[in-house]
Amino acid sequence: MDRIKFLNRLASTNSQYNFGAGVPPLEMYPHFDPLAYLTFFLESFPSTNIKQYHQTEGFLTELGSEVYRKQGCDFVSSRNLAITNGVQEAISIVCHLFKGKTIACPDPYYPGLVDVAKMLGVSPVFLPDAIWLDEISRLPQGSLIYVSADFANPTGKRLDESERIELVKIAQKNDLYIFDDATYREFYLDEPLPSLVSLAPERVIHGLSFSKILSPGLRLAIVHVPDSLMDKFLGVKANLSLNTSGYTQGIVGGWLLKHNFDIQSHLSSFKNELIRKKEILTSNGVEYNGGFFGTLNLGDFEPSFDWCAQLLEKEGVAVCPMSLFSEETSNKNKLRLAVAKISPNQIQTGLQKIYNFVSL
Repeated sequence: MDRIKFLNRLASTNSQYNFGAGVPPLEMYPHFDPLAYLTFFLESFPSTNIKQYHQTEGFLTELGSEVYRKQGCDFVSSRNLAITNGVQEAISIVCHLFKGKTIACPDPYYPGLVDVAKMLGVSPVFLPDAIWLDEISRLPQGSLIYVSADFANPTGKRLDESERIELVKIAQKNDLYIFDDATYREFYLDEPLPSLVSLAPERVIHGLSFSKILSPGLRLAIVHVPDSLMDKFLGVKANLSLNTSGYTQGIVGGWLLKHNFDIQSHLSSFKNELIRKKEILTSNGVEYNGGFFGTLNLGDFEPSFDWCAQLLEKEGVAVCPMSLFSEETSNKNKLRLAVAKISPNQIQTGLQKIYNFVSL
């Protein structure tokens, strides 16, 4: 099964009950006018030439440091930030930096990390969910650990505060680095937990994405990189993409200035909708705490790709088997449910259709 082709097909399906598309519901966000924000940025920084080549780290790093400070990371300075073409480019860069080392990630895993590592000839070390911290403590010095501490894709899992503290302690003790993919961090439904970068900035690469909070079409992330990795990080980026679009940086820069560097308050209506969805999801047996994804355990039933295709054809319900993201047999009975774009009523009906189809 071609994973990317399967996921793209799910994202583009017109099914009424689409649990497969992990895309933001931009229609629920406040109006976003790229040209207006670009104009505002150029009025604020008239000497910035967005049309020309510029430094590899980007010209938005100073404004980026204000975003980090707004989130309680007062220690972050512009020299530790780089502007990348989304978090995915940052993942690719970091995998290049560690291709001679061990690269580890939780299982179930994010394919954007695993596929890049394999392209570079690295076989990732998968960390089983039940013992992942124990396994990290056994990794060799200099290893890279990829995690998404807040509402990971595909599981939707969120690390609790004790797990975060233990993870960074192990990294500091054993000379490990952590890539924290913070794409879904702003979609918390209660209170934010301490970010990994706030606990150990010298050990954490933090990928702050604008794809889900503003628009995937921007392809922009503001990435915190420790001093010890920054020169090599920029060296790889210079050869991968040279720099990130000046137009995109200007649009995001204008938006940040207009919103006083607050990157989550505009999401309040959507997050209230997620709270409604959480009530429905949890009452129907789905593990969900925030973000875009939840996990449905089907007990003894193992959904195959053929079964998913039949569910889509006969019931109009698009789902994704967790086995697509896992090497563990313990995940063969689970589904990844993307819940950001599907309505509460569709969630309720769609889940009932899934359960009914399982019992046939």
